[in-house]
Amino acid sequence: MNDDTVLNRALARQLRGLHLTSASSPSPAAWLALLDLLSTTYTKADDERLTLRRSIDLSSREMRSMHEDLSRQALQDTLTGLPNRAALIRHLDQSLKACARLGQGLAVLFIDLDGFKQVNDSLGHAVGDELLVLAGQRIRACMRPQDVVARLGSDEFVVVCPNVSGSTIVPDIAARIGSQLAAPFPIGDHQAIVSASIGLVTTADTGASAEDLLGQADLAMYEAKVGGRARATAFDSSMQMAVDNRFSVRNALGRAVTGHELRVLYQPIVSLADERVVGAEALVRWERPGFGLVQPDDFIPIAEESSLISAVDCWVLQEVCRRGAQWCAAGAVIAINLSARTLQQDDVVRTLSQSLDQSGIKPGQLIMEITETTLLSGTGATQDNLLRLRKLGVKLSIDDFGTGQSSLSQLQQTDVDVLKIDQSFVARMDADTSSAAIVNAIITLGHALGLSIVAEGVERPTQAVLLREVGCDQVQGWLFGRPLPAEAIDRAFGLAEPELSAG
Repeated sequence: MNDDTVLNRALARQLRGLHLTSASSPSPAAWLALLDLLSTTYTKADDERLTLRRSIDLSSREMRSMHEDLSRQALQDTLTGLPNRAALIRHLDQSLKACARLGQGLAVLFIDLDGFKQVNDSLGHAVGDELLVLAGQRIRACMRPQDVVARLGSDEFVVVCPNVSGSTIVPDIAARIGSQLAAPFPIGDHQAIVSASIGLVTTADTGASAEDLLGQADLAMYEAKVGGRARATAFDSSMQMAVDNRFSVRNALGRAVTGHELRVLYQPIVSLADERVVGAEALVRWERPGFGLVQPDDFIPIAEESSLISAVDCWVLQEVCRRGAQWCAAGAVIAINLSARTLQQDDVVRTLSQSLDQSGIKPGQLIMEITETTLLSGTGATQDNLLRLRKLGVKLSIDDFGTGQSSLSQLQQTDVDVLKIDQSFVARMDADTSSAAIVNAIITLGHALGLSIVAEGVERPTQAVLLREVGCDQVQGWLFGRPLPAEAIDRAFGLAEPELSAG
């Protein structure tokens, strides 16, 4: 048996020890071991194999470098250089165990940058990326050496603070971070401005795992955003209960759309000149089995978090066109609320056009109500669909006008037909001169732009009198009629005078 045979058999035995078979996928570590083995083996061979040995040594170094790069990339955010989610979870799990063993407290801060999307959209992704890098550096500068700052992705960062105690330390840390992130970011020729919504949770609040703790900090951050942004909110158990409730409602609502649990009520729209019912606003309600009538405020925001809102909007549109054809034949108009998400859908105009054709309702008798927020933050798809709706002949109304930040130029560019004064101004106008002045200004502005004005939430005769004096065109409110079933609206359109509500 020659030397080559002995060498090859020995090599084969060692390869089997590495479990390198044709059916397996060796790990980088196994390949490194193989290259080390080959290098060692061929060192003992004759000089004719020197070139091969050098090649193997080079490959071994390259593989080691590649293995180190892959290991680093698996635990590091490539943009900021901070630990990523995988590294964060690993560190948080280890820190929880260490703090529990030592009897120390631990805090997690979940940070989301308010206004980052606007920076990205207006200044470009290059500026957005640089802002994220600088934001990570500012957060890191606020922390102690033993604290860990990680980036989860997009505009979200997480800070883990071991060995914290006292009720004010963590809020103080959050305040320091919030202050640093609120300062302008000079990037090239731009001054990018964001703020931070921060969620706080400590191990004193919960005995959760690393994933649970991160989720609770995320919930607290969400509450900070809902509460007005640019603030810090500490986690409490009621937040988890609210999430569980939203999950339950979302699941049940998915069945409600196809299970005939939704229904539409109609609130009369009344002309102030002669107190005649000239139209109605369609308002969706949910008869949830076992819960009774669910009000819109309790399920519409949850539907808006998912695609369910588009299904609800579509159902309402079809139901209104089916039920309201006879009203429109008598000259009435019907107002329908459209969500921002629905307005982004490619098929919304086609669906609406088909529903109008099938019902015989003229496009000009349908009023689509959108909020100022939708008008301001709408995407290109939203603006395109609004333009297509106008070309179709559908009228547009800005709902809750006065509560947002829309400008005169936006009103002109969107080519709206109706302004609806928010009920918060109407409610105070007979007792508060500033509210009355705002209502008067909106009516004057709207008429100057050729728009019709509708006041919402009219509940007292004194409000109706004041609105008539300042030239308001139409009103809605319990004084002239609560939201009613379709059958009651049938009767209302046959009356010369509106039926006053007992309330």
